[in-house]
Amino acid sequence: MQIVQQGRILEEKIADEILKIISNDQAMQILQATTDIPKSAWEISTKSRIPLTQVYRWVRRLHNSGLVRISGNTNSSGKKFFMYQSKINSIKVSLNASTEPIIEIS
Repeated sequence: MQIVQQGRILEEKIADEILKIISNDQAMQILQATTDIPKSAWEISTKSRIPLTQVYRWVRRLHNSGLVRISGNTNSSGKKFFMYQSKINSIKVSLNASTEPIIEIS
């Protein structure tokens, strides 16, 4: 199976990790929740009903795989906070009997 992300074919190890991620319901909920605008872990947890600790684990894994962008800022009281946004707009699976399946992520 080939995974193509933004026009480039991913190495097998990275492709396997991304395949595991996109086959997980919680990971997909996080990607979907952060598609339009960046959200905090708390907002993601509240919207998706995923425990906050799980959100942090998934966001780290999604970021390490290049699927989520992290931005930080400081509020008026000086406390740092982070916002998370999906880098993915679509996932397309192509099946063909004569070739191996292709997953396109853009």
